[in-house]
Amino acid sequence: MQSAKIALGLGLLSLLAAVGCGTGGAPIIPNTTGSFTNASLKGSYVYEIHGIFLDVNQNFQPYRQVGVFTADGNGNITGGVDDSSLGASATAVTGTYLIAPDGSGTMSLNTSVGPINLALTMVTTGNVYLMEADSGVTGGGTALQQDSSAINSSPSGTFVFRVHQEVSAENSGPSGEVGAVALSNGAGSGNMDQNLTGSFTSPAISWTMTVPGALGRGTGTFFNSSTSFTTNFVYCIVNSSHMVLLVSSANAVGSGDAELQTGAVSGGLSGSYAFGSRGDDNNFFSGINTVGQFTASSGSISGTEDINQDGTVSSKMSFSSCYTSAASGRVAVNSVSGTTCTSTLTQAFWMVSPSRAFFVNASSAASEDGTADLQTTANFANSTLKGQFGLAMDGWDSNPEALSRVGVLQFDGVGRLTLVELVGTSFSGGAAPAQGGALAGPYSASANGRITGSLGNSSLGSGALNFVMYAVSPSQAYVLQTDPGIFSSGTIQLQQ
Repeated sequence: MQSAKIALGLGLLSLLAAVGCGTGGAPIIPNTTGSFTNASLKGSYVYEIHGIFLDVNQNFQPYRQVGVFTADGNGNITGGVDDSSLGASATAVTGTYLIAPDGSGTMSLNTSVGPINLALTMVTTGNVYLMEADSGVTGGGTALQQDSSAINSSPSGTFVFRVHQEVSAENSGPSGEVGAVALSNGAGSGNMDQNLTGSFTSPAISWTMTVPGALGRGTGTFFNSSTSFTTNFVYCIVNSSHMVLLVSSANAVGSGDAELQTGAVSGGLSGSYAFGSRGDDNNFFSGINTVGQFTASSGSISGTEDINQDGTVSSKMSFSSCYTSAASGRVAVNSVSGTTCTSTLTQAFWMVSPSRAFFVNASSAASEDGTADLQTTANFANSTLKGQFGLAMDGWDSNPEALSRVGVLQFDGVGRLTLVELVGTSFSGGAAPAQGGALAGPYSASANGRITGSLGNSSLGSGALNFVMYAVSPSQAYVLQTDPGIFSSGTIQLQQ
């Protein structure tokens, strides 16, 4: 499996905006701006990369990589550690990188699977969007700056976790797991909700964790009391409140996050939330992608969502549910029939805080999980989102072919936007600017934070990239591509 990831040299790339006409001949926003340099990327960063590669038989296979790299601020990766679902573990990391003023850049790393090449977009000095850009491989991910003061001791407190396994350790099918575990001195217990290839259960669990090494890396296990199954994992500490996880059991492919639970979570969901989720169905890895918004109050939920399943888009779908909250921060969501709350569980949320939750769906047709964040703006408008944002998306196109993109997205506050992006695909490999340069087009925001738009270029025709977003705040949104035959999702965040 390891030899299937073929590394190809990637030249220095830049996301400099092309001057030209956008969709319909309207002027595009001026070139991207910024004050990022190589010095902006300095210190140790915990990264996670998820994607698809072509194996030696030209079949698509999922993969995961988790690790830590240390950047010196001068374009060099001077150390780190990398683990992969392809079988290698705790491999030393070295490499180089280059950052352009708008935050775009490239990175080459020597990792557990050999040399890999990444395109990137810096959102802040502490948050970087990643895209793998090698022949036969494409994937997306993030890198978060590590707090060096937190990496020498085992995580302590109640952590809410979300792990998605496209190839689960238990049955080789997809799995979504969301729950909470109280940790102390490298051990803990709790509960989770699991959708294991369409079978939904809510078992008690227990964790064990080794003491982290010099880079905040450690190993652990979690035990499912219902199935008496033990899953192995690697963890990397971002800070005292956040760990990144990689499932390390043989032949499994999965990763996730664990975040410290804070605040009064016994009340469960309260207020308006934007969310994004994705999962695996019977047709494709990551075949279902959903974004939406809902309002939760006094045991009732109502909202709107957009779903892209296997390239078929269902837009602005209304939904309503009922819910009950537990002291642990678990929220059980049930279907409604008329005015009656039924006993049919549809979702389980676990509150990270009153303003953030992880959730897993109880569908028998797909294993889907996601994140919901409390909206900080009551009434969104075109003027709410203004400025330059980092963008990261990944998924599939209609070939079918794995598809990823990173870039810089500018909102002008009055209904026009421009995207300067790099796109990578599994067959062609590498990363290349969109044909014809920058994409431009209109956007329109609704009061609930739902934003629709269409990006194109005169050389491509209109509608080269159609999307819907649901904004958490003026600086963050979940995004879904809505072009037929393409299913891809991700996030945007205001650069700072």
